[in-house]
Amino acid sequence: MKRRFKAKRTNKKLGFKLIAFFSLVLFFFFSVFHYVVKNMKENMTKEEIVHHLFQNGMGNREFFNFLQMNPTEFLFSSTMGIQLPKSEMVWQEEEETGPVYDYVPDPSPSSDAKTPMIYLYNTHQTEGYSKVGISEYDIVPTVLFASYYLREQLNDFGLPTLVETTELAEILRLNQWSYSHSYDASRYLILEAKKEHPSIQYFIDIHRDAISYESSTTESNGQKYAKVLFVVGKEHPNYEQNLKLATALNEKLKLKINSITRGVIGKEGKNVNGIYNQDISPNSLLIEVGGQYNNIAEVTNTMQLLARVLKEYIEENES
Repeated sequence: MKRRFKAKRTNKKLGFKLIAFFSLVLFFFFSVFHYVVKNMKENMTKEEIVHHLFQNGMGNREFFNFLQMNPTEFLFSSTMGIQLPKSEMVWQEEEETGPVYDYVPDPSPSSDAKTPMIYLYNTHQTEGYSKVGISEYDIVPTVLFASYYLREQLNDFGLPTLVETTELAEILRLNQWSYSHSYDASRYLILEAKKEHPSIQYFIDIHRDAISYESSTTESNGQKYAKVLFVVGKEHPNYEQNLKLATALNEKLKLKINSITRGVIGKEGKNVNGIYNQDISPNSLLIEVGGQYNNIAEVTNTMQLLARVLKEYIEENES
């Protein structure tokens, strides 16, 4: 009996030692992983992050999670798929109209095409998205930043694209115009671009809406996307051509992800612009991409899809 009792005590001691050993190994592993990831995040420059996002896409959820999560959360998520409970809100409340940020310089100016087919511009350049997950990296998530990203996607598809980088606030200031004259300012830039680059065939004005997160977001195959809305001004003689283009792209997007689009809306009447500079070309678009609560990953996921749809449409109609 004594021997059996002694053997049981020995087994228990061995068990405790093994538990203690593995606990120390796990503690050491977590400590080293936490230190390495924290050090990497702290030493990444804004330029390095933007380069990575443009090269690999914010659609790469692992990289966005890497920026957004603390090291422990990232380890559980990337290795075991475990999402730890968060103490923070997914987004912070903003004013009803959404955040407005400073002008964003072009992070990759050499990407602009010399003989562009597509011209991207933002009548409201400083309309912003949520900064959750990237605020510490001084990346300003605006519709202009989203346009830079869309340009990279379109160029990769062989569709030479130019982004308008002139600061519209300066045009408003020089002309002593209020913000309500933003479409006058962007019209001037469109006409200048059209004169300088006769190769431009498509003119796309990227905005974002001011609506709830639930209304501006959808999910497909584990990825979240900012919804799009096509706006067509009906107060000019050629609006039907713009409507035809917006409707065709809207239908193509629905074939990819049915819930990604909020549809096509025509604007006319009192207290609306009604033209949105779409009288300049039959291939003019105004696209609302997401809302103020969307993060830049959700927006760029949508931009990847939008670039693919534009490629398909252009290939079908330019041949």
